[in-house]
Amino acid sequence: MPTVPVNLLRTFRVLAASLMAAPVVIGIALSFMVYSHPHVDRSGHLVHPHTPGVWMYGTIVALGVIVAGLAQTFGYRIPALQPGLDSAEARASGLRLYQTSAIRRFALSELVVIVAIVLLFVGRSNTILPYVVAAAITELLMAYHVWPSERLIDRVQQRLDRDGGRSDLANALNGTAALNGTG
Repeated sequence: MPTVPVNLLRTFRVLAASLMAAPVVIGIALSFMVYSHPHVDRSGHLVHPHTPGVWMYGTIVALGVIVAGLAQTFGYRIPALQPGLDSAEARASGLRLYQTSAIRRFALSELVVIVAIVLLFVGRSNTILPYVVAAAITELLMAYHVWPSERLIDRVQQRLDRDGGRSDLANALNGTAALNGTG
C-alpha cells in the first residue's frame, strides 16, 4: 500500500492561522477588562480611566516599525545547509530550521500586542483602540513574516541553500519530496 505524504505546509498554515487568531480573541477578552467607568483601587481611591494620549499610539507604531526591522534582520538568520548532506537529512534540517525561524518571527510580531496590553493598563485607558492598532500591526507583521506563503518559503529556502546545500524545503513542506524520486 503506497504511503500518503504528509503535507506539513497545511499543518504550518493551520498553526499560523491559529497564531494569527490569538490577537483577535485577546482583543475580545480585553474589551471586557478595559475600564469605561471609574473603579476603586486596592487603597480605596477612586481611579478614573483616561483617554489614551498620542504617546500611546506613537509608542505602538514605533514599536511596530522596530519589530518589523528586527524580524527582517534576525527572523531570517538561518544557518546554511552544507553541501553533500544526505537529501533526507537536508530536508529534515531545513524543516527544523524553518520552524525555528517561524517561531522567532512570530514571537517578535506578537511583541507589539503584548506591549499594547501593558500600555493600556499602565495608562488606565478607557478604550481598547490602542490595542486594535497594535493588533492590526501584529496581523500585518504575521501575514508577512509568519504565514507560510510561497514567497516566504522561497526566501527561507534561499537562505538554507545559499552555500550549495539543497534543503528542498518547498517540496518537503508539500509532502512531494518522496514522490518525485528524491526520497
